[in-house]
Amino acid sequence: MLNRRVTFWAALTLIAALALSGCAPRAGQGSVADDADQLVIDLPALVLDFGMDGTPAIKNAALADLVDTLGVPLDLPVPPEMVFLMEASNIQHIQVSNTPDGLLLLVNGRSIPSISYKGDSLSALPGTLSSFGMVVPMADLLFALVDQLGIGVIAKFPVAPGAEMIPLYIEGDSSSAMAAKAAQEEFLAAVGTPPRINLPIFYEADGSFSIGDLSIEEMNAMTDYALAPLAMTLSQLSIARTLGISQLGISTNVDGITISIDGNALPTLDWSDGKASNLLELITTIPVLDMAMPGMGSLLPTINQILPLVQATEFDLTLHF
Repeated sequence: MLNRRVTFWAALTLIAALALSGCAPRAGQGSVADDADQLVIDLPALVLDFGMDGTPAIKNAALADLVDTLGVPLDLPVPPEMVFLMEASNIQHIQVSNTPDGLLLLVNGRSIPSISYKGDSLSALPGTLSSFGMVVPMADLLFALVDQLGIGVIAKFPVAPGAEMIPLYIEGDSSSAMAAKAAQEEFLAAVGTPPRINLPIFYEADGSFSIGDLSIEEMNAMTDYALAPLAMTLSQLSIARTLGISQLGISTNVDGITISIDGNALPTLDWSDGKASNLLELITTIPVLDMAMPGMGSLLPTINQILPLVQATEFDLTLHF
């Protein structure tokens, strides 16, 4: 226990020292509650400059030297091929920032789908991780302190010759995000109440299932066996039994995608406020996408058109084992 405490405070010392050695304004900085009776850590973002060889540095000081000084091991190099891809795609920087409401992810200063942990979702996470055999040291303490910690890291990559410098944080929405939000508002104004789809699936011991009050035979007759792949094998059901899971839910709405286990909601994948549109716009700038998925670029306009409908729909899929 003593070693864990030493490691925890050494890590905080490392973060503070590095952030003050080479820092920049952090997205969400200043949102941590200012309470004189509580531990509060709200720091600028630590900036790591990656060279073409993948080695990070802070203000031209080798990161390894700073780490060795504090005696905390930290190995952060990335493959040179990754740095080359970032430069070729004009991805100049990626930021990860912790705020009281969630873990923000930004690429080129724009927010993309991030992790939101509003409400009690974090309190359910340690137990869920434990049920899957994943033990996070001091998880209860860390998750309890998360709304009192404001820390972040910005990874900067070489800028391609001739490319304009992109600010580390861009205020306001991009044009695609604004268009997506306007389309969503227009759709909701037209339909009045958001569309709702609720699919409760109940599994039997042999892997067969029913949806609500409809049996698998009735569903197959209605859908021409389109739902047959939902049936589970005995080995798949045994995994749920081994993990002690009796109910698994996936829900979506305008805020994002949430997974719940036995009624306990986990942190949400937040796609609100144009984050999904920012990601789609970013995808179009990645050359390797065209090589790996030919024709994907031509589908993006269609995806952008249906995205407001998908995000506005309240969808609930619940598997009962």
